[in-house]
Amino acid sequence: MFQSRNIKLVIAYDGTNYHGWQRQAEGFDSVQARIEDVLVRVLGHPLAINGAGRTDAGVHAQGQVANFRTPNMSIPLAGLRMAVNSRLPADILVRSVVAVPDDFHASRSAVGKTYSYQIHVAPDRRTDLAGRIYRYNRPLDIEPMRLAAMRLAGEHDFRGFASSAEQRQDTVRTIFRCEAAELDDRIAITVKGDGFLYNMVRNIVGALVEIGRGHWGPDRIDKIFASRDRSDAGPTAPPDGLTLVCVHYDRRELV
Repeated sequence: MFQSRNIKLVIAYDGTNYHGWQRQAEGFDSVQARIEDVLVRVLGHPLAINGAGRTDAGVHAQGQVANFRTPNMSIPLAGLRMAVNSRLPADILVRSVVAVPDDFHASRSAVGKTYSYQIHVAPDRRTDLAGRIYRYNRPLDIEPMRLAAMRLAGEHDFRGFASSAEQRQDTVRTIFRCEAAELDDRIAITVKGDGFLYNMVRNIVGALVEIGRGHWGPDRIDKIFASRDRSDAGPTAPPDGLTLVCVHYDRRELV
C-alpha cells in the first residue's frame, strides 16, 4: 500500500519583497513559490502546497498555514523544518512542521482567520517599521474608530467592503471581533472572522481611518451595510500595515 504523510506548516513572512502568497507567472516572486522550491530540493520530489488563503503583494503573516503530501516517511519533521529554514530567505520562516490527518486541508479545514492592521500616527517615519506599517501623518480620533469597529461585529453582508474584483456571490460573513486600540504612536486594528472577501480588511481600515479623521461618524458603517456600495466605504488602506495573525481550525477559538 502506498504510504504518504500530510504535513502542516505554520509560516511567518515579511511580504514587502513578494507579489503575495500565491505562486505567480515567471518573473514574479511569491512566498508560496519560495517554499515549494525549497521543499522540492529537500524532499527530492515534485509537490505543490495548499495555502490557507492568499495574501496580496506587500501583506505580511505571522501564522499563514499550508499543507502538502510527501511519500518521504523517513525524514524527521524537526530536521525537515531545519533544512527548509536554512534554505529560505531571511524574510520567510517556517515556524512549525507537524503531521496531520489525511483529511486536513489548509484552506478547506479552516473555520476563520485573525488579521491585524497597524497604523503609525505621527508626522515622522518609523524607519524601523518601514514596509510593515501604514504611516498616517495626521491625527486620528480613536474613540469614534472604536465605536465604528464595534458596529462591524456580527453577521452582515460585507459587499460594500469588498473589492470590485470580488467574484463570490455570497458576501455574508461573521465578524467575531473588531477592535481599534491605541498603542503609543500606533493604532492597531484587529479583525477576527469566519471568512474574508477580497480586500475586505483593508477596506474596513480605510473606512475607520475616514471616521477617525472626522470625515464621517461611526454610523457610516450602517450606511455601507445598507447600500452594499463599495464607493461608500472610502479608500483602500495600503497593504503595508496588514498581517495575517493566525488561521483558526477550532470553532472554540472564534468566540
